Amino acid sequence: MRSVVVTRFAETTDVMEVQEVPTPQPGEGQVRVAVRAAGVNYADIMQREGIYPGGPQPPYAAGFEIAGEIDAIGPGVAKWKVGDRVMGLCETGGYSDFVVTNAEALLEIPASLGFNEGAAVPCQYLTAYHALFTLANLQRGQTVLVQAAAGGLGTVLVQLAKLTGATAIGTCSTEAKCRLISELGCDYPINYKEKDFRKEVRKITGGAGCELVVESVGGRVFDLSLRCVKPLGRLIVLGMASKDPRPIYGAYLLPNNLTVSGFHLSAYLLNEKAMDRAVRDLHSWLEQGVLRFVVNHTYPLEEAAQAHEEISSRKTSGKVVLTV
Repeated sequence: MRSVVVTRFAETTDVMEVQEVPTPQPGEGQVRVAVRAAGVNYADIMQREGIYPGGPQPPYAAGFEIAGEIDAIGPGVAKWKVGDRVMGLCETGGYSDFVVTNAEALLEIPASLGFNEGAAVPCQYLTAYHALFTLANLQRGQTVLVQAAAGGLGTVLVQLAKLTGATAIGTCSTEAKCRLISELGCDYPINYKEKDFRKEVRKITGGAGCELVVESVGGRVFDLSLRCVKPLGRLIVLGMASKDPRPIYGAYLLPNNLTVSGFHLSAYLLNEKAMDRAVRDLHSWLEQGVLRFVVNHTYPLEEAAQAHEEISSRKTSGKVVLTV
């Protein structure tokens, strides 16, 4: 079978090779999935560059988010059957024709979604849901600032914030991206290349700031985002696309009673009650037709490197998917 293998750590994508490798066999508690679509995430790029905490060591098969059909079932698995349409996560090897993963790491693809949309759900939707609701307890009437709002994660964050009755402010790098998030319900799209988002947030909130800021860029964006949080508010760190982590100064947090939280999805996947709520709400919103998974860019498996380059250069919006 084909698999995209990262041969060594590098900022360039020439270390990504499509190789012929043995088809894996499922073990105890595992299933094999015939991959139809693989999600491409910024975390994949960080793994390739060797800067993702706890990431795989090369050579490794890239990708951790998949949608497809169950092709084989290992011992001890009663939940699934061959042919079931599933979406979920795997440790490595998502950019492949087939991948083996734990049966518990999969969810059924709702009937209203195709494989490409299914590949946009496990990482982005669950991250957005648990960050906004399980961690931050976002409430109707509150205001949330979403950085990089036109990306795969950002487009889901904006929609979920609106579905709960919050006011959504989103930053983007182009007017086209601002139009996209506006169509998704964002109340205040901000083109950060033309306007100072911190000043805009102050105008929008009457100087009060936001109850919640969701930040995935780092560097100066993190510094300014922290200044957008109102007293008793929270900033959640979901990523570090700038590769520039910043220290947090307690002297600023103390008088404003601010909370800064890191977020990693893996811990929330183990929270059975929270996962039940997330899946329940997903199906409810899909049935109502009020939640949209934006897949604006698809590439064949052989062009995985190109997909990485497009994301790194900020040429994409919505979810990026490899079709298998």
